[in-house]
Amino acid sequence: MAIRQNKLEIVNQFVEKTYDEIKAKYSEEAGIKNVLHFLIEKGLVDPKKLRDYMVMSDFSGMLKKNKGKVVYAFMDLSVKYDITERTAANIVYKRSKSFKKEYNIR
Repeated sequence: MAIRQNKLEIVNQFVEKTYDEIKAKYSEEAGIKNVLHFLIEKGLVDPKKLRDYMVMSDFSGMLKKNKGKVVYAFMDLSVKYDITERTAANIVYKRSKSFKKEYNIR
């Protein structure tokens, strides 16, 4: 079975290389928004992962807005992100572990 996490050494090399490219494009004072935009623009952030992260971050707000009714929260998420309610539920319940450090760096 393949290992999903990257070694810390590879992560550090990636950080240095990306830092040099961002510095060349935006200048020494590139902000966090510039960095995020650069990563998305270069395809280094998987569009599904980005969507899943946003679904998870919106879930609690949708739950409050719908007075704790989970079904309505999933319905709102499905409309906002153009996904099915089941996909929204799977993102919230099954994919949340993939956003933890231990899952991505060993």
